[in-house]
Amino acid sequence: MNPVDVGVSLPENRPVAGDCSRPIRLTGHVDHVDIATGEVRRAFTSSDQPGGVLHVRCNNRRASVCPACSATYKRDARRLVLAGLAGGKGVPDTVTGHPAWFVTLTAPSFGPVHSRRQQGGKTGPVRACHPRRGLCPHGRPAGCHERHRAEDSRLGAPICADCYSYGRTVTWNALVPKLWKATRDATESAVAAAAGLTVAGLRRAARLSFVKVAEMQARGVVHLHVVVRVDGPDGPDSAPPGWADGDLVADALRGVVGSVAVPAPDPDAVTLDATAPEEGWAVRWGVRVDIRRIALDGPTDVARVSNYLAKYLTKSVTAGGSLDHPVRSLAGLGRLVLAPHVRRLVETCWRLGHDPVFTAALDTALGRDSGDVPRLLRWAHQYGFGGHWISKARRWSTTFTALRTVRRVWSRTLGAAMAGRVPGDAFGRPDGDPATVVLGAWTYAGRGLYGGDTGPPDSAVPAAGSGADVWLAGL
Repeated sequence: MNPVDVGVSLPENRPVAGDCSRPIRLTGHVDHVDIATGEVRRAFTSSDQPGGVLHVRCNNRRASVCPACSATYKRDARRLVLAGLAGGKGVPDTVTGHPAWFVTLTAPSFGPVHSRRQQGGKTGPVRACHPRRGLCPHGRPAGCHERHRAEDSRLGAPICADCYSYGRTVTWNALVPKLWKATRDATESAVAAAAGLTVAGLRRAARLSFVKVAEMQARGVVHLHVVVRVDGPDGPDSAPPGWADGDLVADALRGVVGSVAVPAPDPDAVTLDATAPEEGWAVRWGVRVDIRRIALDGPTDVARVSNYLAKYLTKSVTAGGSLDHPVRSLAGLGRLVLAPHVRRLVETCWRLGHDPVFTAALDTALGRDSGDVPRLLRWAHQYGFGGHWISKARRWSTTFTALRTVRRVWSRTLGAAMAGRVPGDAFGRPDGDPATVVLGAWTYAGRGLYGGDTGPPDSAVPAAGSGADVWLAGL
């Protein structure tokens, strides 16, 4: 979303804001300033548009919120991943020869949940869920002998809700970004030690690049899917050292994932001080870790990896999209139709988020200052997870901003061509001429198409002037 570059009126039959279902309405204008003379010319104003407003994309990644923006986001994410494996978008084609691994990092168990298990993969026979006998401490069956169908609504829900650790679940989600950072830093140190180098020496010989995608599991915890690539010291333009082609990097990764930990406040403890891992509870990865070498034998293999990562980005936390917006109050939560397990996860975030001692301990564990809104309240609709759903190393490939800039330039060029003129600024110079400075002044005027509001329900809209005004900024 960048209204500063708007300056071309597109044909009337063109979909508004790329057919966005919940566009943002802005009022304002764009001025072009001549650097040499200081002359200011009005290049665009929203007052000339229908209703006096400019519609821009919401850029929401969730398909349940905006199918059009979600599809665009998914395509951009796929291109971003694809460029880092096969080249393109400024990355040389030789990157296909660089060693790379696909890593899946899972969450630990917080209690037995209903699951669908198939013997021999997705096509094999379905096994019993949890074939255990006896009763749990709360007098309920300790196991489940059913063979669940794929559409069973109980999948991911705990077998006994009272045995399940909801507090540790949301705390683990909140600390996943810190755990990933610790894993990334420790991996660099472990690879350097295995190669007989210091960290500084490793950076002079090779670079570790990655792209990471988060996936919310049915049980309400985040898994990370990561692609790690080894480059030469100058990034994808340089060849990696010979030792990177063996098992050294994968072995270092396995060692780090199995040992890395982040001190965490224990919501089940009497005191909520974050303690060292050997003295109390610590956030760790689950025991199920998958590290596989990526063998790119052709375009099909590259596309398979890219599609696999991109497919998770447009999913909602809940299947029906009920939690696509922040929950502003328990009253608003009560109006939502949610499964009992999902509702209890959100309620746990609210309970712990209103505990000032726990909130302070969690902020200390994260190494961040407290905000206007406690993090567990801000991200209750994501069960405490407030990290990025996709992130990458700077040298992995291109960026979302670069992809959107190319698309915006193409749209302006197409609009000018259909209008029978050459795209240019208010002074007749080509777009992007360094002699012209572009200045925009815009004001938020609402959400949805002019004449109707397709925005979130009232329970999801922050009160004006409150500390929650920025909650929707990243949606």
